[in-house]
Amino acid sequence: MLSNEKYMGNVRLLDNGKHDAYYLAEGNNPAIISKETFQAVQIEKQHRSNVIKSEEGVQRKSKKYSSKK
Repeated sequence: MLSNEKYMGNVRLLDNGKHDAYYLAEGNNPAIISKETFQAVQIEKQHRSNVIKSEEGVQRKSKKYSSKK
């Protein structure tokens, strides 16, 4: 739900099956949240993610959390 652009009123229409080209229809649906709120959530999701994209590919952070101290 936090990644769906439809809540902002936008719809992505695919040009081909490879998902590398698409058309963005803005204002297609009534917006439930503002564009600024949607973008703030995307930034926070990226900040909290434990996935790192580097030149070597996609990796997970090596930090492990434990309830023990």
